[in-house]
Amino acid sequence: MKKVFLGAATLALLSTSAYATKARLLALGDEVEDNYYTMDDRYIFTNASFVNNYGDMVVLEYGAEGIGSGSATLDTDGDPKAMGGFFKKMGNFTYGLYLGNESNISTSLRILASSPASGGYLATSDNQLELFIGGKAGVNWGAAFVYASSERNVESIPAPGTFHMHEDSAMAVKLGVNKDSWDAYANISLNSESENKTTGNKFDGTLGVQVGGSYTINKDTKFYGSYKTFSWDQERGLGAEDGDLSRLDLGAGKEYKVEGGMVFVRTAFQMINVEVNAVPGKAKLETMNLPVIVGAETKATDWLTLRGSVSQSVYSNAKSTDLGNATGGPTNILASAVVANYNGSYTNGDTSFENTTRVAVGATLNYKTVDIDVYTGTNGEDTDSRVAMKYNF
Repeated sequence: MKKVFLGAATLALLSTSAYATKARLLALGDEVEDNYYTMDDRYIFTNASFVNNYGDMVVLEYGAEGIGSGSATLDTDGDPKAMGGFFKKMGNFTYGLYLGNESNISTSLRILASSPASGGYLATSDNQLELFIGGKAGVNWGAAFVYASSERNVESIPAPGTFHMHEDSAMAVKLGVNKDSWDAYANISLNSESENKTTGNKFDGTLGVQVGGSYTINKDTKFYGSYKTFSWDQERGLGAEDGDLSRLDLGAGKEYKVEGGMVFVRTAFQMINVEVNAVPGKAKLETMNLPVIVGAETKATDWLTLRGSVSQSVYSNAKSTDLGNATGGPTNILASAVVANYNGSYTNGDTSFENTTRVAVGATLNYKTVDIDVYTGTNGEDTDSRVAMKYNF
């Protein structure tokens, strides 16, 4: 689990409308698919009710187009994926549209369900559209609808020059509320399918639910919890198979206000379990992680904000059993890489994570109504970077 860390703080001291990108979250030691702690507008993808806090802005995340199958659609710090959208206030309501924010977890599960030897990797969600609406009626409420659909010819891996028809679709609804010092949400996957129409290789999501919330004390101490579960059926040419993924996140942190900014310290408990009932036999992966994150953010000048963090896992454990039943072995490079991202290795055994100390720094450059966010970080193995822009209108 070399890059799966949690971090950051409630940044109530600084204007939340001033920041809005993955570059900022990563510089503060947070995740970008589910940032449970940082009060940034990326939190709307976890709790849609926070769309009410943002409006009259355009957000652009620089990256590649991400069209293809397998790893081509993963959004990584070393190879980010393009995405962006806009949000607009209208009286007591806020609405918005966001493009390209496909889930890395959904992509990873499709890779695990793929049979590359028979035709290549399954297509992953593409052309995703997410619609937001929020309002105020005693509490702040919000909802989002996610839709993605694609159909394309993909060149076969074992037979170059031969193309297979791939279809993929996804649909979800997100519901959330918040008021003063608390928030709660429920996100439900309604559809998640991918199929190689030529070979019959298929991924079919059967249930996906995420529930959680948070509570803040004295505006500087936050506690949160989130539980996510996803199950699916798959067909790789071996017969009917199925899998389950669950993830539990619990965390707490405290922010210390200083002149022009803040300093924070926090910790979290994360548990991820994946089980695949494959025809060759059951494969299991169980991980636990307890990171500590320290960071700071300060407004250096009227046009420059600086931020940074350091994180390290103080306890971690990954237990893997018969992974080859799910991945097909290390020759299935992408599936093995997916497992290694959570496990630290694609081999079986009981181990702790290595090289977990990660330093990240970033900045926001402001000129009138435009903010440019930059980020760079390293965990001792790789150096990553991201760039994004926000325009306030």
